[in-house]
Amino acid sequence: MNILHVADYVMPEMGYQEFILPKWNAKHGHEVHIITSDRYTPVPDYENTWQHILGPRHIGESTETIENVLIHRLPVKLEFKRRIWLSGLFMKIKEINPDIIFCHGTSSPLAFALVNISKKLRIPLIMDNHMAFVAQRSGILARMYYFALKLLTKIYLNKNVSSFLGMSDESCEFMITQQGINPAKVGKLDFGIDTGIFGDDLKSSPRTRTYYGIPDDATIIMQTGKLSQEKGTDILTKAMLPLMIDDPSLWLIFVGGGNSAFIKQCMEPFQLSSVSNRVLTISFVPITQLPSLMKMSDICVYPGESSLSCIEASACGTPVIITDLPWGKARSKLGIGTCYETGNVKDLRSHLQRLIESKELRTELGEVARKKVLELYSYDLVAKNVEFLMEDAINQYGQQ
Repeated sequence: MNILHVADYVMPEMGYQEFILPKWNAKHGHEVHIITSDRYTPVPDYENTWQHILGPRHIGESTETIENVLIHRLPVKLEFKRRIWLSGLFMKIKEINPDIIFCHGTSSPLAFALVNISKKLRIPLIMDNHMAFVAQRSGILARMYYFALKLLTKIYLNKNVSSFLGMSDESCEFMITQQGINPAKVGKLDFGIDTGIFGDDLKSSPRTRTYYGIPDDATIIMQTGKLSQEKGTDILTKAMLPLMIDDPSLWLIFVGGGNSAFIKQCMEPFQLSSVSNRVLTISFVPITQLPSLMKMSDICVYPGESSLSCIEASACGTPVIITDLPWGKARSKLGIGTCYETGNVKDLRSHLQRLIESKELRTELGEVARKKVLELYSYDLVAKNVEFLMEDAINQYGQQ
């Protein structure tokens, strides 16, 4: 197949689905293109978080091949709150002439633009959705937005999109209840891990504890990714502080970044308690460096919004503690992670204490999770499932 993926932002170095899925489509022998904007995601404090990895946020119009995927970056007409209007989209798609289009996102301006383009060029269209209810806004403006979105969805999307894929049960429910998408066209497509990076090789990596000045006998608790209130970073710091005061062998490591004022606020109690020498923040690293850091840790914690990182850490054999939000419960039922009561500092501390006290339990939970992730969440499998849906959409479209 000639497959075209379209996404607002694509950052190959960061390990997000918008690139890994096309990468595995290409590994399976398909011709794969991505159309995206000429810039990276406007994360808060970009200059101090992602810039040291990616460079300036504005890249400019370009075409490059990475991992056998041809990435076309188009100029942006308008960018508003992570919503993108691209220039030259129709002509670029006509030039690529794909067999199918996969749009990452169901509510962006790109999604609605692609409906018209796919109709004119007679190309089947599939969309995915990553939304979780915890990220849904409230208030009068939000209600007006969702009313308009539901109306436009019923008019334009439902009859012109072959299928809608939710990246979790929550995403599927959101599309049906909040966006008004036809339930008959909604299916589930899980996130996955790139087994070319997060494989089952558990050998020690060059990035050792010694490299970061951490004692061999230390017990390391780690959170990776965005550091924010939504991701529960403040909950983790509150849970860890008394434990670190009582136990000098405990270290807390953050790999990632976020708003500097928020992070400073989270770190202040450790400084006041004279344990800040055992709290370490490592800036965002390319995805290829993450496994060595995750294998270095004893426990990884993801106490807030949905995080792909918990699957990646599990693939490294590291036990994880996650939220009891729907996405967390779904993974925990499979043996991937232990759920704590979301936002409950004492409950998180109790779960941490249980794992800190038992190396055997950590090993057992980490090994169970690793096997399940490699069995169920490999992007090799995820991409094959998507390709089956694509072939079906192409065949059905040809019969119309």
